[in-house]
Amino acid sequence: MRTYLKWAILMAFLCTLAYLVWGFTTKLERKKAIAKRTQTLPSCTVQGISGDTFTLTSAGKPTVLIYFEPDCEHCQREARELRNEYAALAEANLVLLSAAPVPALKTFVQTYQLASVPGLRMAHIDRQVAHDTFGFVSVPDVLIYHADGTLSHRFKGETSITAIAKRL
Repeated sequence: MRTYLKWAILMAFLCTLAYLVWGFTTKLERKKAIAKRTQTLPSCTVQGISGDTFTLTSAGKPTVLIYFEPDCEHCQREARELRNEYAALAEANLVLLSAAPVPALKTFVQTYQLASVPGLRMAHIDRQVAHDTFGFVSVPDVLIYHADGTLSHRFKGETSITAIAKRL
């Protein structure tokens, strides 16, 4: 009886270990695929807050994608700074992406007076699409692309507008 118990414990341990190794390697492969995919600006269609849909492209200008949530304090500070220092990013396409509902995004634009920022587009993106396409997990997350669509830099967490402007 003890022999069976020892083998059962050993088998349970080995199965658990195999499951953990499989999970780790799967997650690592997924991260590598996302990193490779984001080396150039992936084609992705998003819904603008005015109801239009548009495809994210570089269009011959640097592109800055900022993934945010309206309730995030860091994102709110970044929005205030963006409103005050938007001239530093005047040469770039600015796109703020969020998985929040469109009415919440409209309120965010009004609250932080972002409609006055030239060249800024606000869009809703499905949370799963954001994760699968760009690897967005936490907010704020900033991706900066050169005019040719190649990745310049990625910032995870709150980032100053001057730091973003330096990477354009």
